[in-house]
Amino acid sequence: MDENELQIQQQIAWLETASPDDWHRAVLDFNWDWDIGPLFWIARQPQCDKATALTMFWLGQPAYYLILAAENGGTDDRREPVWDMLKFIAQRINANGYIRSKIAYAVDDLVEQDFDELVEKADQLANSPLKPHPDMRRALRGRRIVNDVDFYRRYPEDFHGTVLIELPDPSPLDKAWSALGRLWRH
Repeated sequence: MDENELQIQQQIAWLETASPDDWHRAVLDFNWDWDIGPLFWIARQPQCDKATALTMFWLGQPAYYLILAAENGGTDDRREPVWDMLKFIAQRINANGYIRSKIAYAVDDLVEQDFDELVEKADQLANSPLKPHPDMRRALRGRRIVNDVDFYRRYPEDFHGTVLIELPDPSPLDKAWSALGRLWRH
């Protein structure tokens, strides 16, 4: 076993002990230049949150792979791990297979554009390897999950895909203004 395979196994071993919320945080932190084995592991878990799956799906740039399939005469002969994971997530979304939905997911203009492009490319293929589903562009209510200092204390440093910048703790006045701002929006 080479060093890369060992690191993937170690990261999956950590994920096995983590919560679905921490899986989401790991996805937010993930460096897509790495082997996506840990992401695909998350996507396959029964407790994978729908927001986590959607985050992985759109970060994986599915329209790009459909464009390649369209340029290849509609054949799906690409054997790339990211593409395999994206097809898996799409199939599971189409089958309503992501039951857990406790994490918020916001749909922005880029997701809207990517979804429209995905539909357009899928319609160009007689047998699209990836079927767009309206749930891929729907916002989800739930808890807003962010990567905070507490997560990075739990998450082994070898797995960090981003650089943690420690911000000073907010003052009591900052906390009060933040709470007042949250109340004002509701």
